[in-house]
Amino acid sequence: MLEVSAHIARDDFSLEVGFSSDARITCLFGRSGAGKTTVAELVAGLIHPVRGRVLLDGEVLFDSDAGLSVPAWKRRIGYVFQDARLFPHMTVRDNLLYGPRRSGELHPALDQAAALLGLEGLLERRPGALSGGEARRVAIGRALLTRPRLLILDEPLAGLDGARRGDILPYLDRLARDGPPILYVSHSVEEVARLADRVVLVGDGRAVGAEPPDATFDRLEAEAAAGLSAPLSILNGRVTAHDPAGNATRIDLAGIPFLSPLLDVVPGERLRVVVDARDVALALTDPIGASFQNRLPMRIAALELRADGVLVRLEAGGLRLKALVTRQASEQLGLAPGTDVIALVKATAAARYA
Repeated sequence: MLEVSAHIARDDFSLEVGFSSDARITCLFGRSGAGKTTVAELVAGLIHPVRGRVLLDGEVLFDSDAGLSVPAWKRRIGYVFQDARLFPHMTVRDNLLYGPRRSGELHPALDQAAALLGLEGLLERRPGALSGGEARRVAIGRALLTRPRLLILDEPLAGLDGARRGDILPYLDRLARDGPPILYVSHSVEEVARLADRVVLVGDGRAVGAEPPDATFDRLEAEAAAGLSAPLSILNGRVTAHDPAGNATRIDLAGIPFLSPLLDVVPGERLRVVVDARDVALALTDPIGASFQNRLPMRIAALELRADGVLVRLEAGGLRLKALVTRQASEQLGLAPGTDVIALVKATAAARYA
């Protein structure tokens, strides 16, 4: 459990921080310059707030009232910076073992860390011979070998192109399952949707929340921070089958079938489906001859007037989906809470984060 309550002030910048999370991955999300890294540095002990408290697993790491501040090197928190900061004159193996050797660790779990991050074939290389994604994985491995009780990843995919980002994301998935709890700094919707269990929204001088991703991206502040034009629905699903001939993958969303373009995901694996509210159309009856591959029977839970239309909140069992329609469409269809509708989503409209 990570608990933070603090006021940070630097020159003309100030930030009120208040959140607690016991999730496997807690993401600090917001636009560049909002203060995400500042919060991470506060937790790590690299900066001190004007006032406040920081607790990790019940241990007080900082308390301004009590005059207590545990030094960064005693907090057992691994910090991976945006740049890998590897020692260029050392091999990957020696970079990985640098921390354990300094701390006197006799039996560092080098083989396990290398296997977890796919570094087995890189151990004798030097950093200059690594790609950007490989260097980031080595930096993560070096932090892991210090046996941290919390791992902070500060924009680990920043500066990487699409292919390199795609290379490293599966290792982050594996790390989320098998590594220590993670405090993840990012301004990327894709990373948050794929990895985060809880999201702390950082912006407008505040860092608050620790909500599930779907609840976070329901907020207007998150839309602004992410550069979105409408709320997102983040749906947890499981791959049930593939249809290579039809170039399609079948997904189960809380008991409701959903079709997407063909995915490289093993049947049975969990994944998240992300749908922009503007990409959801509504009908009172199942339309015949429509091109929409996904026709989800749902019920309207609530309507919210917005400057850009009407946000329709839909429910069906454990599935919750949002649709953004015009006021004219809402009136013509007679939409109201309790109305049964068909939510229409093109297979190509959903982003899939396995």
